Amino acid sequence: MPFTPEQIFAALHQAIRPDSATDRFDRGYAWAMDSVRRILAGHRLHGSAEHNLATIEPVIRAWLEEGPDYDSKDYNEGCAAGQRAISDILDGVDDEIISQLEDAARDYSRLLAAAQDASA
Repeated sequence: MPFTPEQIFAALHQAIRPDSATDRFDRGYAWAMDSVRRILAGHRLHGSAEHNLATIEPVIRAWLEEGPDYDSKDYNEGCAAGQRAISDILDGVDDEIISQLEDAARDYSRLLAAAQDASA
């Protein structure tokens, strides 16, 4: 299924949201997501999702080609898993994009419910 730039950018944004890292695999995965956050922060992203994706996709793909930040086997496996997730999003892999968008919907539904409860 071809995804829109808005869907791909939303999935990318969801994927790089910080999570707690408790072991070397998680820290390696977090390294990958932190790297993408730094790439996004280093570019002026304004305008449509299509424009933003066209701006950052080549930079992220160049970073993906560099490979993981070598440390230990577990850390490197976490790095590689994080890079695979980012690559799958940019490549339009259905399972990865749908999973990220489902996570985003769940997170934002929870935030909305809490905000509605707080304002009641």
